[in-house]
Amino acid sequence: MVVDTSILLAIFFGETHAEWAVDRLEEYRGQTVMSTVNLAETLIILRDRQPARFAELENRVLSGGIRFAPPDAEQARNAAAARLRYPLNLGDCFAYALARAEGCGILTLDLDFRSVDVRVHLP
Repeated sequence: MVVDTSILLAIFFGETHAEWAVDRLEEYRGQTVMSTVNLAETLIILRDRQPARFAELENRVLSGGIRFAPPDAEQARNAAAARLRYPLNLGDCFAYALARAEGCGILTLDLDFRSVDVRVHLP
């Protein structure tokens, strides 16, 4: 299951559906993967919004059991195609491309994923 940035941000910032996100991460424990592009996006937002807690939050992200996968050229091509086809931002495009590469769904809170052609898990 590909983890979108929105899942981690909801948890760390106590946003709506944070409990649902925690439950889904537990449900898919050992089966979660995140693009390193989405990892960078998560870390940027954490540092920006919580600079005093950044080291702690970064450690939680990196040690939380999610496998991190760097994109390859095929994923870059799929991300570029997705950007032209769907209403996705750059990070979302790489989550989508990873889901296609892994043959799995996307765990997200972002409604922009509703129109993609891979399985999407929303609350």
